[in-house]
Amino acid sequence: MNHTLLHARAILVVAVVLCASPTYAGVLFQDSFDTGQRSATVNGFAWADHTDGVTVSTSKALSGSYSLQFPFQGVPLGDDSWQEQRLRFGKAYTELWVKFDLYVPSNYYHRQDGASNNKFFAIFNNNYTPGFQVNFSTRPNGSGGSNIEVHYFQGGHEQPVQTGGALIGSTDLGKWMRIVMHFKVPSSLTSADGVQELWKNGQQVYSNKALASNGPSGYNYMDEAYVLGWANSGFTDLTTMCVDDFVMSDAPIALTNGEKVPEAPVVSVQ
Repeated sequence: MNHTLLHARAILVVAVVLCASPTYAGVLFQDSFDTGQRSATVNGFAWADHTDGVTVSTSKALSGSYSLQFPFQGVPLGDDSWQEQRLRFGKAYTELWVKFDLYVPSNYYHRQDGASNNKFFAIFNNNYTPGFQVNFSTRPNGSGGSNIEVHYFQGGHEQPVQTGGALIGSTDLGKWMRIVMHFKVPSSLTSADGVQELWKNGQQVYSNKALASNGPSGYNYMDEAYVLGWANSGFTDLTTMCVDDFVMSDAPIALTNGEKVPEAPVVSVQ
């Protein structure tokens, strides 16, 4: 083989290696569930406790063949439903971006039934109370859809509930939506400069850049989260929501489905 051809092949190998290297260090963890399991363990992040019904399923997927399925069972008025998946981070963070794609089934109906807020996403210090803790819940809009409701704690005490924009409406039924969230812990125990934000399909639904959700000394950080969770309204019929292409990052994430989320660098966890 001549030297020119060898040189060309060497350049090609180098180019392939460079292209294969992760270039978006901000992405800490991602899982499309296409192993058929919750087995991703990247940079210390790992799926943890979940309710019995939450499974990795082929019944619905946005990309690949699998998604994480949350089958909220139908219950009578006065009863609640519960499907929850936890994620542990492996270490403490003070600022994170979160993205997942959510499938809303065509029979979704958020009923009004006593305490009707349903958990959507929570992120917190693993002491939960009195550590740093904020969560997005949903509140019925009166016509079967859901608006955003914001719960947060300061020094272990829940603060007045805040309201955001519309999250799920009639045009979202039977479709996937991209959810992106941004969380930042206040810089000190007396500061109101934390951040809690949420976008749906690129449109901002809620933004608070003066968040005063301070955990007590030594607990002002995030190291755990859960997806969906307790549905205080309950659902009349089996209502199966799905989550796909989950991402955690310490840098901004693409807000719309048309933008590709970069690959996470793979780091072995011992």
